[in-house]
Amino acid sequence: MPANDAAQAPIYETLVQEHGDVLATARKAAEETQQRAEAVLDFRGPITVVPDDAPAAESA
Repeated sequence: MPANDAAQAPIYETLVQEHGDVLATARKAAEETQQRAEAVLDFRGPITVVPDDAPAAESA
């Protein structure tokens, strides 16, 4: 049974309401980490890695 199937697991919907969707947050963090790792480990050419806490670039 999928963890996000609220029809089959009504407690899941209640937990999401109380604590936020921890699984979705973790999934997003994992995807972002994977993308960042792929960029860092790409040896085809130079890259610029911007720290997570760097200010956003201003658009002209």
